[in-house]
Parts: sequence; structure tokens; C-alpha cells
Amino acid sequence: MHLFSSPFPNHDCAANRRYPPSRHVVDDNGHKWRLCAGAAVFNSKNEILVGERIGKKGSWQAPQGGVDASIGKNGKLETVTEAAIRELYEEVGLETGKHVLLEKADPNAAPMKSRYKTEGTGSWLKRGGFSGQELNWIIFRCVDSNLECDPSLICTLSGSNGESAEFNSVRWMSLDWVVENVWAGKRGPYEKLRDFHSQVTENWETRCAEIDFNGKWSRESNRSVGLFEALMARGISEEKAITSATEPYVQIWQRLDDSRKLEFKVTTFDKDTESIRRELIYPLGKFTEAYEGNSMLFGGVDGGLIHRECFYLAEPDADEEIAHVTISVTPRGREESRRYLKNGELILRRSFWHTWRMEEVVSTEVFVRC
Repeated sequence: MHLFSSPFPNHDCAANRRYPPSRHVVDDNGHKWRLCAGAAVFNSKNEILVGERIGKKGSWQAPQGGVDASIGKNGKLETVTEAAIRELYEEVGLETGKHVLLEKADPNAAPMKSRYKTEGTGSWLKRGGFSGQELNWIIFRCVDSNLECDPSLICTLSGSNGESAEFNSVRWMSLDWVVENVWAGKRGPYEKLRDFHSQVTENWETRCAEIDFNGKWSRESNRSVGLFEALMARGISEEKAITSATEPYVQIWQRLDDSRKLEFKVTTFDKDTESIRRELIYPLGKFTEAYEGNSMLFGGVDGGLIHRECFYLAEPDADEEIAHVTISVTPRGREESRRYLKNGELILRRSFWHTWRMEEVVSTEVFVRC
């Protein structure tokens, strides 16, 4: 197989669109295939992000596009991975490092790629001498909890970098569903991706299970950032916010047995660091907690019902690029608690969105083993 760059731009007259020149490969039989990148973004449930194509109701697919043949600012041709990152931004507005993160790939794994023919479609590909496209899958993991919960809140579908819109809506769906609802001619690459899905899922769950939160952790209050302001934003009085931000805060995290190895029992101690204040199991998925006593989630007053959801997301700041995330919703607002390990310390980053104010309030706390 040989790899080439097409010297001419690509056109789709029917859609009145112009594509930049793409790289292509030539197989042993002399057939030319346009080199493409597909962005497979998975959430914590191992569902894939797909969009419904404009003008093709009921046809769903992941962001994808050709690998550009032009020389980039680094003096090199665009790679498949770089093309997937670009297409993900252009088609759904997602930025790598902010909304998603490249999944750590097994260096010994076979490439996830598949070719599909476009003959009989009358497309510019056929007229340009291509037998079809070679779609190479690049795996991404969700970083943003809002994207995890509802991609329509985060994705931009109007087209970026001067590109036209591709989709009219987006959603998370199982790969089985997508295989049945993608354009029939493009089903092959999605079947290939499905063949790798169990391996992708196993790799992610293994990495999550290796995150070692086990042990007793104590907050170093002098290293907190934005905590006082965050407490005040939740409606806590200034005096109580000062006290809460500086008093001892100790927890024990204990992983459950092998059948629930991604879940934890968390014991929180009172400010004397010895009396147990509460114990809570953090299961994966949604659950409701009846909270008794004062809580900053309720503005420092007696608690009530907290609607929670726990899952794992990618986290670029973590040593292993994974965080344990808890979403907590009360009448006062929505809070994301993101915990991850960095340099042997446990980082707790909280983001709070008040019910009647849209701005995000962020604080960071640092815990050390004790």
C-alpha cells in the first residue's frame, strides 16, 4: 500500500461544497482510497457521540473527514490523529483537552480502519478517481461533565473554521444502534469499530480501576484556591465560610469488592478528625441521598434530598488522565466534584452553577495521605 497526497481540490457539485486536497492511499491493485479520520468519542457508559446528518433524516454518524494534504505550520503533512482533532472541532465544536481527551492507545493494538466504496453515488469521490474512502478511527474520551450529561448543551453544530454545518442534532448512542442507523454504504467502518468496542471498554475500565483513592486523606487548607469565594456563592455566611474553608477536613476512601471495584465507601470525619460525621457509598450511576445536618450544598443550613450521579471522565491534569466525578443537584444549584490523583496527592476541584445564576464558580482543594 502506498500513501500519497492528492494535488487537486475535491468538489461536491450537488452540495455546492469544496473540500481541501486530501491524502490518499493506493492498494496493491492500484485502487485509490481517500484517507479519512473518524472521531469516536465515548462517554462513561461507553456510548459513542453521533450526529444526525443535515438533509438525511435518520442517518447518524460520528464526526469524520479527509486528512488534509497541505503542509501545516509544523512543516509536515497532517496526520490521521490531527485530522480527527480538527474534524471534531469543525463539525461539533469540541476542543481536545477541554471537552475531550485522546484515549491512551495500546501500542500493540491493530489499527482500527476500514474501507468503503462510493461507487454508484455520483459523488466527487468517484469523479476524482477514488474507489472510496479509508476511514481510520481515533478514540477520544469525554472530559466535560455537561457533555457527558447532554451533548446538545455543549456541541456547536453551525460549523467552525469556516466549514459548513454537518449535523442538525447530536446524542450519545450505543454502537449497536449506530451500526443500524448509519448510511448503509458506510456501515463497514462502524462494524469494524464495534469489533474493537469490547477492547476499548475493557481498557477504559481497567484504567479506572487502577486509580488508587484508597486510604485516609487530610485537606491542606492553606493550599485551597477559591474555596472561600465558592462557599459564599452557595449562600454561606462570611463567618461560616471562613471557618469551613480552614477547619480540618478528613476522609477515608475505601474501594468496594471486586464486583464493584469502580465504587467507593467514603467516611467523612468531624472537625476533631476522629468522630465519624457520615458514611456514604458512592455507586456508579444515579442515586438520591437524604442528607441530614448542615451542608454547603444547601447553603450551610439543614439538608434535604440530593440527587447525585457518579462516573469517571478523562482529566488532562491527572497523572493517569482519569477523574472520579460526582454530580450533585439540590434546589440551590448543581455541583460537580472532580477528584483525581496528581503527584501522590488527591485533588478535589468543585464547579458550582447556581440555580438562578449561570456563571460557574470553581474551587480547588488539595488532600494528602495521613
